[in-house]
Amino acid sequence: MPSSRVVSLTGDTRDADSPALGYTGAVRGHRLLLAIAGVALCAWCGWVSVFHRSTAPAEITWVLSLGAVVAVDLTLWPGTRGKRFGCHLPPVHDPWPRPGRGGGRLALRGVAPWIVLFVVALAWDVLGIDTGPHQYHLTISALAQAYRPLNAGLLFLWILAGIGYEAARARAPVGDTSIPASPATPDPDTPGPGATLGAGMLTLGGHTVGPGLLLPSSPPIGVAFWIAVLVAGILVDLVARRSGGRVANAEEFVRFISTPMAANVALVAAWVFAGYHLFAR
Repeated sequence: MPSSRVVSLTGDTRDADSPALGYTGAVRGHRLLLAIAGVALCAWCGWVSVFHRSTAPAEITWVLSLGAVVAVDLTLWPGTRGKRFGCHLPPVHDPWPRPGRGGGRLALRGVAPWIVLFVVALAWDVLGIDTGPHQYHLTISALAQAYRPLNAGLLFLWILAGIGYEAARARAPVGDTSIPASPATPDPDTPGPGATLGAGMLTLGGHTVGPGLLLPSSPPIGVAFWIAVLVAGILVDLVARRSGGRVANAEEFVRFISTPMAANVALVAAWVFAGYHLFAR
């Protein structure tokens, strides 16, 4: 019985039961599954965003969200241990930092954009606590409770961060044993964070005014800042993917900072605590 053949858009013919067609069908199936999961996740985050912290529904829905992320991560984890069961993501071809490209100094330069972005966001969140009376703090947690779309988007990003973190570690290059370089020794002549914060304090009429005066008092501006942080992170990742390995993309940055076991545990704990603080209590 002759095998059935199909004609591709380029004009060539292939057997309908060929491995290439089977692979194409599998890819389409995976994409459809991801699309359905994305729509379901958006619907879930939109529904959960109506609940405010310190309420029973908020705590329950956060626990369910955490459980879903852990369940997905558990399907990715066996791939990092060579197990047969679970999802196996293909490892990346090139490790980061790239071998023979200057050692630790250039590696720190490659992650510098991510560190700067993190420090700017952290500084804003700390300074945003000090606001005037009867005003929302400009911290991401307070603004998320004030604006439901921001709350939904933040939950969406938190869930993706939990899944993406494990996916990035699961895609580590085979045989990659690179260890992040030790942080550079701070210059004794450079003022530390405490001195910088102290320099930002003002004295008016004998009273110390906190650094909250350094930030605007408008919550919409605070929302715009956090959206700008997200956009900046996307731009850094796009630039890094076109840098030929000179700058770490988001996936490479995650693997770089989570290589030591202590750092891995600390990052996971920080992610769980952030979710509890933002969405549960």
